Amino acid sequence: MIKTFLTLIIALLTTTIFANEIEATVVFENMTNKELTSGQFINISTNHKIDVNNPESFKITLPEKGKYIFTFTSEDFNVYTIYPAKMSSNKNVITVRLTNKLDVNSTMKVSSSSKNLDLKTTNEEIENLISKGSVNFILHGIDNTVPEDYLAFKDKYGISAIKENCVIDPLSYKNATMNNKIISQYLTSKYGTEWLNDLQVKPFGIK
Repeated sequence: MIKTFLTLIIALLTTTIFANEIEATVVFENMTNKELTSGQFINISTNHKIDVNNPESFKITLPEKGKYIFTFTSEDFNVYTIYPAKMSSNKNVITVRLTNKLDVNSTMKVSSSSKNLDLKTTNEEIENLISKGSVNFILHGIDNTVPEDYLAFKDKYGISAIKENCVIDPLSYKNATMNNKIISQYLTSKYGTEWLNDLQVKPFGIK
């Protein structure tokens, strides 16, 4: 009797522990003629790394629904990692899009005159900088790829993003947050808050 009771308790505890887990699927979109033979998928939020040597889709387990940060690194490709802002049992597909390095670099190339905005920058100055392609949100990460929705965002608003080192010192964080908030204030003054819906991945300082 006691043994049966303990077995039931263990079963209930096991069910409770794993009840909130989510199974997600990682799929690849290879936009090149090159074959994927090596790379690494990383769940930055849980520090879980998976070595990959072919483009076949695979499944991962997440502890619960919510926000996660994923990336994929490869020496042979530039990579966009596309996934829902909040992972759930219904929204659980992570797409790894592989593109030629040359193509992405030319598409995402940021002007060398790209400028961090400060509190003295006026809306007129921002618009002038936008016309030159010199206004960018600042992101931080372990690679130099920029989330895909920033491509469409630049087409619509003239503002894209740049990636800086994943190691964030207090001064860099302060400057990035200020830059992003100034851009946010400019966009809100011109478009209201609708522009926020066009960015799945929000930069520092923007909710």
